Amino acid sequence: MAHTNTIRKAAGASNTNGLHTGTNGANFLTDRASQQALDGNAIANQIGRLALAGHRVIKGNNGDYTVCKYGLTRYCANFAELAAFARQLGVNHE
Repeated sequence: MAHTNTIRKAAGASNTNGLHTGTNGANFLTDRASQQALDGNAIANQIGRLALAGHRVIKGNNGDYTVCKYGLTRYCANFAELAAFARQLGVNHE
């Protein structure tokens, strides 16, 4: 007799991938989900350019960033603010 390992779902459960929290009730992207929807390469590229210029970028949990250098910090609420700050510093040439 072959042993089969079966997993039972709760009654009415159709999705076993866990909770989906990327949209609100009206199926629009939340701020955090829209931040994750940005091109990951663009974010990594921007952080890398700042790092090459001697800045440290700390990613926050809510899609925000903190840029540090020489004991000074600059808070950026989202990626657009991070890119604008990089342009001010002359790091972002786009």
